[in-house]
Amino acid sequence: MDKQSIINRLLTLPTEISEAEEVVLQANGRLVVAKESLQAKEDSLLLGNVIDGKNAEIRAAQIRQYTEHEREALSDAELNLKNAVARLGKVRDEFRALRAVAELMKEAA
Repeated sequence: MDKQSIINRLLTLPTEISEAEEVVLQANGRLVVAKESLQAKEDSLLLGNVIDGKNAEIRAAQIRQYTEHEREALSDAELNLKNAVARLGKVRDEFRALRAVAELMKEAA
């Protein structure tokens, strides 16, 4: 990577970081909604007398059975957030590394 390529990349990375931060915020919002949706469904099942198990283990199994879709959506949202955070970390790491290279190049000149 030559000096001009480093400069160009350093100039574009702040925008990429900002975009990655926005993706993380959106993914976090989707995670919150998924958690709320699961909780609302569980509450509805319990309050609507749909769950009638004799003990806590049976009731928990019944809830899991009725909330399969919501649990899947929650898992997807968690994975999406983890991927978004990882992407943001990679872009920030690249930015820090290129800044260090630019400093070294400046000192060598």
